[in-house]
Amino acid sequence: LIDSHCHLYYEPMLNNYEELIKNCKKKGINKLLTIGINLETSILNSKLSEKYREIYATVGLHPNNINETFNDEDYKNLIKKNKKIIGIGETGLDYYRTKTKLDIQRKNFIDHINLSEKCNLPLVVHTRDAENDTLQLLKLYMKKPDARLIIHCFTGTKEFAKKLLDFGAHISFSGIITFKKNNDLREVVKYVPDDKILIETDSPYLSPEPFRGKMNTPQNLHIIALEVAKIKNIDEKMIYRITTNNFNKVFKII
Repeated sequence: LIDSHCHLYYEPMLNNYEELIKNCKKKGINKLLTIGINLETSILNSKLSEKYREIYATVGLHPNNINETFNDEDYKNLIKKNKKIIGIGETGLDYYRTKTKLDIQRKNFIDHINLSEKCNLPLVVHTRDAENDTLQLLKLYMKKPDARLIIHCFTGTKEFAKKLLDFGAHISFSGIITFKKNNDLREVVKYVPDDKILIETDSPYLSPEPFRGKMNTPQNLHIIALEVAKIKNIDEKMIYRITTNNFNKVFKII
């Protein structure tokens, strides 16, 4: 198993990486992708990935961090120095948390799209209450036909998923799919083709049932894998294989 989206610079992971990696391996989780949300965390991610064989990194500026300027040279310099930086993001649009300075969010998103194409790295996208604008900007600015795109922590509609899949995106699901009242989202899981699905914890957020409300860790990834297996009515080990192969393919990990 591979956790395709976590944040390893927060508690309960912070300064406890050897123990975390050991506990993950006991549950068959062998790789962790730690996601940047600003320049500071992107630098920390790079250092973590250099120190630990099991950890990979992305660099980027989260759409909620609109008070920080996105300077692509800062991120390009990190990428040049470290081959274990394998993605750009997370980036995107979040109209749920803020209704102001949306022009800055959109500009930052466009800058991330351009950077992902310049560096030939996958783009990790956060989108919340912004489906139309997300699709519009991707279509306008993601020019390469072989562009690699991951929509993280998907919570949208089946219609939105269809449009993203038509665009070639991979869709990643988190512990939210285990919440009892999320039947519509489970239908989306069923709908997404096997070769386009990823799983993540988004640690330390979004703990799956039965740990909802508690701090999350990548060790809970197997719970999400089991839920996907139940929804798709296939063997749990098959989900391990499918999601691992998808991750390795989209991020070009040999």
